[in-house]
Amino acid sequence: MFVLAMMNTAVVVGLEGLPEVGSFGLPLVLYYLIFTLIYFMPVGLVAAELGAGWPGSGGVYQWVKEALGERVAFVAIWCQWVQILVWYPTVLAVCAVSVAYLFDPDLGEQGGFILAVSLAVFWFATLSNFRGLRTSGLLTTVFLYGGTFVPVLLAIGLAGWWLGSGRESAIVLNAGAFIPEIGSVGDFVGILAIFSFLSGLEVNAVHFKQVRGPQRSIALSLLISGVLVLAVSVLGALSVAVLVPVGEIDLAAGTLQVFDRALGELGVSWLLPFIAFLALAGMVGHIMVWVIGPTESLRVAADDGLIPPVFQRVTASGAPRNVMLMQAVAVSLISFMALAIDLNQVFYILTIVSAQIYLVMYALMFVSVIVLRYTHAGVERAFRIPGGLAGVWGVAGLGCLACVVGIGLMFIPPNTIDMRIQSSLFTPLVGLSLAGILVVPLLLYRLRDPGWARSALPTGEEAKTPWKRGD
Repeated sequence: MFVLAMMNTAVVVGLEGLPEVGSFGLPLVLYYLIFTLIYFMPVGLVAAELGAGWPGSGGVYQWVKEALGERVAFVAIWCQWVQILVWYPTVLAVCAVSVAYLFDPDLGEQGGFILAVSLAVFWFATLSNFRGLRTSGLLTTVFLYGGTFVPVLLAIGLAGWWLGSGRESAIVLNAGAFIPEIGSVGDFVGILAIFSFLSGLEVNAVHFKQVRGPQRSIALSLLISGVLVLAVSVLGALSVAVLVPVGEIDLAAGTLQVFDRALGELGVSWLLPFIAFLALAGMVGHIMVWVIGPTESLRVAADDGLIPPVFQRVTASGAPRNVMLMQAVAVSLISFMALAIDLNQVFYILTIVSAQIYLVMYALMFVSVIVLRYTHAGVERAFRIPGGLAGVWGVAGLGCLACVVGIGLMFIPPNTIDMRIQSSLFTPLVGLSLAGILVVPLLLYRLRDPGWARSALPTGEEAKTPWKRGD
């Protein structure tokens, strides 16, 4: 139970979101509490029931397929994969800035340097996963815990020392400051990025079948991980807010800005490269967790014949080789495109589009758990959302409502101190991106060939190398 709680926490918490959330100031405590209740916990409970009832490979793809059919399932897994694709450049930018702090922080402002490091890190994470989870698992775990929790805990400790020593906080710290001042919808839109920073619990659903006493243990593990995610995310973001004025926060370097300022005051700036190395390791581990998960679901879709059989190819250890290579090429192209635009705006827009796409997938997942309670009532589930049908409707309904409202509000440009984007640019860009991403899987589904399915492939050498087939 405890291990599962730690895994849930590690897959959700990352350094890349702390600067953006930190710009909200003290009200972020209330924001996180609300998002945990209406979104984070529903995702966890629904993923727990679906993962316990349908524990095989495929994850979200398999769950939605059972409930809503193959076409909708393909849209769902496409959304899960593409949102990760869009998210990668943001976390890779954090990796690049961390490398810059190892040598010269000014390097983090050079597009060519950011691009080179981004490509190197992502291809390393991709090739490392070629040997499968058994080989990369230990490395990923060490990177995540040593490179995420240690820097965040240090940042929290430094913020506490900063305040305890009588130094001035960059934000107002009093009871009244917990209540947000929202004068327009644009002021509220910025906080919707929290959707992205509280996503991912469904990735660990495959492990739910291995838990002893699942009905009690899974629920407790979700409660523990929820508390930990709240504590680490809120306190980590507050450490950025306390030490770095909002107008100076760099969305890619915000966490390291905390250490730069605090360690300088302590006279131990020589520690900064070490902290930057830990942050880099944490981000690499975070990427490695995600590189293989959604791609495996796409491989399962390839086995069903929804995409060309070339994407059925796996490595000797079972990793979805060709899907991962396609993903690496796509991320490389997106990283090249990011050079042409202001990094902060790219970071924010990518975060918003990523969140919208993910919310579409989650909405389908919430609908699926309700449908399956009626159409597959007899399927044994080691864990069920408490409260019977009313409990399922309440939990999944609340989560689905949060997704729909969130998607709609994200079309409105933000109006925060650190991020203002013209609506004439923002709304069309986000709308076209979302529409294009949703249309692609529907077109691909129409173009599918029944002969692509693994069951339809010939046996022998030709089946092992499906790209050699005539058409």
